[in-house]
Amino acid sequence: MTDKPSKNEDEYFALREAEILKARRMAAERAAQDSERRSHFMRCPKCGGHLKAEAYHEIQVDRCPDCLGVWFDAGEAETLIRAETGTFSSIFKSLVRGVHIHGKTPHPA
Repeated sequence: MTDKPSKNEDEYFALREAEILKARRMAAERAAQDSERRSHFMRCPKCGGHLKAEAYHEIQVDRCPDCLGVWFDAGEAETLIRAETGTFSSIFKSLVRGVHIHGKTPHPA
């Protein structure tokens, strides 16, 4: 008598192998995405320089020493608006909200 696997056993192992391969592919994709994120961490979106964190009005802003750009994390611009007063504040509020300035619509990022 030969020990030939049944149809159910073949299906089980085929499904199990497919699940293992799918899990490995997903893990590899996550690792690639994590690596991509790390390569952009604290990099200037404009020139690619290394950003430096600086404290300003109790928030941390990210400043690029190469192109002198200033970058905000979520909520930091709104915190700065609440801290600032005067003309600068009204201009900054308009920029953050994307309001038309001098008849021009701001370009999307």
